[in-house]
This record gives sequence, structure tokens and C-alpha cells, in this order.
Amino acid sequence: MLKSLKIKNFILLKEACLDFTKGFNVLCGETGAGKSIIIKALDSVLGAKVSKEVVLDKQSPCYIEAVFEDKGVETVISREISTQSKFRLNGILSSLDEIKDLRETLADIHSQHQTYSYIQPKSHIHLLDSYISKKSVEFDELIKNYKENYSEFREVEKKLENLRSNLENNEKEIEFLNFQLHELDEAAVKENEEEELKEELNILSNVQELKEGSYSSYYALYGDNQSIVEALSKIKYTISSLSELDKNLLEAQNSLFDAFENLKDVAVFLRDYSSDLELNPIRLDELNERISLIQKLKRKYGENLDIERDNIEKKLNELTNGDNNIEVLEENYNTLLSNLEILSESISQYRKKYAQELSKLVEEKLKNLELKEAQFEIKVSPISKNENGVDSVEFMISTNKNQNLSQLSKVASGGEISRVMLALKTVFALVDNVSVVVFDEIDTGISGITSNSVAQAMIELSKTSQIICITHQPIICAKADNFIWITKTHSDNTNIKIEILDENRRLEALAQLASGEVTQQTIDFAKTLIK
Repeated sequence: MLKSLKIKNFILLKEACLDFTKGFNVLCGETGAGKSIIIKALDSVLGAKVSKEVVLDKQSPCYIEAVFEDKGVETVISREISTQSKFRLNGILSSLDEIKDLRETLADIHSQHQTYSYIQPKSHIHLLDSYISKKSVEFDELIKNYKENYSEFREVEKKLENLRSNLENNEKEIEFLNFQLHELDEAAVKENEEEELKEELNILSNVQELKEGSYSSYYALYGDNQSIVEALSKIKYTISSLSELDKNLLEAQNSLFDAFENLKDVAVFLRDYSSDLELNPIRLDELNERISLIQKLKRKYGENLDIERDNIEKKLNELTNGDNNIEVLEENYNTLLSNLEILSESISQYRKKYAQELSKLVEEKLKNLELKEAQFEIKVSPISKNENGVDSVEFMISTNKNQNLSQLSKVASGGEISRVMLALKTVFALVDNVSVVVFDEIDTGISGITSNSVAQAMIELSKTSQIICITHQPIICAKADNFIWITKTHSDNTNIKIEILDENRRLEALAQLASGEVTQQTIDFAKTLIK
């Protein structure tokens, strides 16, 4: 149960602390007094999305704290809202996901927005499935497996559609890729080939200059009696003779011998190099053509022709194996389709079985809520498969005798819808075993004897769950175990005042609710309501 709720700096509330009791708690007051702010604060501390605009004084953070108690053990959840939100669970920082998971077992807050949602047919399948899930673990597994298979099925289906629609385009692309691959293979460009060809081209383009220069250098080194080698030979001979007289010249002698032999080798190399050089116009043309082809291919495919060739080959393999991919995908598609048919059939059987059970329970609750002629049926019809199965689920109702069943959203009045919501919530609360059920003006559009029936339904439900209810109905307020009166005051600022009413103040509040004024007559009427 919710034991207490502390609120600071939230919307119009500077500071408030509410204590709740077991059983049936009501929040009451004039329209616009601020009752829904309290429910919004509870919703917020349990993880609902709120903006920083809820902070009343922007200089300080907003703080909300809810204390829940179960079998003597307290659970404290708090939320601080400023530029961002911080949640704490028993004083320890906690994530939003942790709080939302915990909320599932702590509280069910039924807002007016949820009433609108419940009326919409698209929510009916989820409500039925939620009821079945509480009854059957096997159904939960079936739904989980179905959704996983359906997600994979849709992916495979999309891939198959793309492959089939692209087959014609693929054929043209395969032809083009084959042409590119043939072009690169026929060229057979080797690594660093362009650089090597350019070096050879440079030599052939300058062959005459290279031939003449190398031969003249040879001749100067070794060509006649006036050559450098011949002069060095004479110097070598002289130093050799002198070294016999002075051993200090031996090192110079050795160096001269080495220089003499090296120059002879260089001279021979230059002679052979010059003689091998020949002007070759045919080879020159071949080199220019080959370099031009390589440069053209690089402009077309990129600098690294080997990598580009591998990419083309890889893409070609993917496309040429497309038929095989289609075969594999079709086999997978058929397997998944078969799984979906089996799973959806089992899911449908569960839905049809429990739709009858839930329909009967809701109908019984509606009769207790002064809809004596009500018929309620959850209609399960076959449709094409989707993420929820192959069923359409819709709530059908008839509230008058001899009236055909029709869609809930088209038939029920405001007061009837309120009672349908209360009936559903009563059934679901019993199944969910949730500790706190909150109703925000569930009594809209009802009065008189119907109000008394709603109050009795609240009392019955409060035996298994703590009930917190916003209401304007004095008949309902009179049945509460805990009466919280809310008023709005205006001085320099708008303030909200919250009171836990004792017996005397409760009589005055009921009298005011019933007639708008407190007199002995309205006090006496309030006493009869309590009795």
C-alpha cells in the first residue's frame, strides 16, 4: 500500500505531505482545487514523463517521495526534478527502467487519458493479452516466440522482395561488372608497373645523350695513352718504387692500387653500357601506349587497381549467387511462415477461451454497477497476420434490453464508459494483485443509485488492493476509510491546502458537496450518507 506521499515545489504545490490508509482513500474538493496534481505527482515519482516546467520555483528543485509498505517492509521511491531527473530507491540512485519495473507491482494509475485509450479498439487486444498473461505462463511464451518469428519473417520477406524486384537490374549490372573485370584482367597491370615503365621510357627518350656521355666518359678514363687510368698507372708505379724506400708510403700505395682497379671497372662498365644502348622507336611507342592505358584505367577505377578488381569480383559473386540466395531465403520464409501459423493458431485458441471468461466477469461487474441489462462480449475475429497474430479483438457492449451488441466506443455514454472502465479495472486488479489502484474521476457521468453501486464496487476492491480515488460524488466520499479534502486559496500567490478530515469535518465536506452549503439540514443528510 501507499503509506505517504511528500511533494515539494511541484506545479502549484509548495509543500505537502499526505498520509494514506489501507482500504478506500478519496481525494475530494471543488473543481480545479488541485486534486489531479497529487495524482500527477504520484505518477511522476513512479516514472511518468514530465518536463522541467512542473517545477514551481525555478531556483529550487522539485522533490517527490512515495513510501510504500508491504508486510511491514517499507520501499521508498523519490524523484528530484530540475534540469534533469534523479530517481532514488531506498536512498540509492536508481534508473528509470528500474522504477518502471517496480511500478508494475506497486500501482495502477487509471487516468482520464487511459479511459480514452481503453475505448479505442486497437488497445483491446493488448488488454485481453494482458489478462491471459496473468493466467498463463505458456501464453506469454507463445506471444514472445510469435513476435520473434514475425520480426524475422518480415525481414526475410523484405529481402526476398528486394531480390526479386532487382533481378532484371542485376542482369544488366552483372553484364557491366563482367566487362569491367575482363578489361582489368586483359590489361593485367602489375604492381609498380607504371613506375618501372616510366623509368624505361625516360632512358629511351634520352638514349643518344646517355650513349654519347657514357662513351666519352669511358674514353677519358681508359681510351688512350693520355687517359686517367694510364696517368694513374704511372703514379702507382712511382709510389710503389718509393714505398720500398719508405714504408710510410705503403698505405698510399694500397689506396692507389684500389683506385686503379675501380676506375678500370668503371671504365669497362661505361664502355659496355654505351655499346648496349640503342635507339628503339618501336619500344618507345609501346611504352607510351602502355603507360597511357594504365593511367586511363586508374582514372576510371582508382589508384589501386588490384583492390578495385577484388571489389568488382566480390560484387559479381554476390549478384551471380542471387538465385541461390533466393532459394535459401524462400526456404527460411516457408519455415517461418509455418511456425507463425502454428503459433498464431495456439494464440487464437487462448484468446477465444479467455475472451469468454473475461467477458463474463466484466458483465457480472456491470450488472453490479446498475447496468442490469448489460451484455458484454469480447469479439475475436480472424484477420491477416500482423505483429499481434491473426486476430482482431474488439469490446462489444449492449446496455439496454433488446439492443444488439455494438462497438464500445459507439454505444456507451459517459457514465456507462466509466462503469465499463471500473468493471475492467476491478477484474484486472484482482488478477494483477497490484497493491495500489488509483482512479482519477472514474465516476464521471453517474449519480444517484449508480454512485452507490460504484462506491460498493470500490469498497469490495479495497479489500484486496488499496484504493485512491478522485471524486466529486458525496455518496462515494461517504464510504471512504480516509477522506482527504483539497482546497485552493488565493492571496499573493495561489496555494493548495490539503486536509485529512476527521469525523466532524467530513460531515461538513459532504454537506458542502451535496448542496454547496453547510446547514443543519445538509449535515443531517451527510450523516445519512455515512450510515
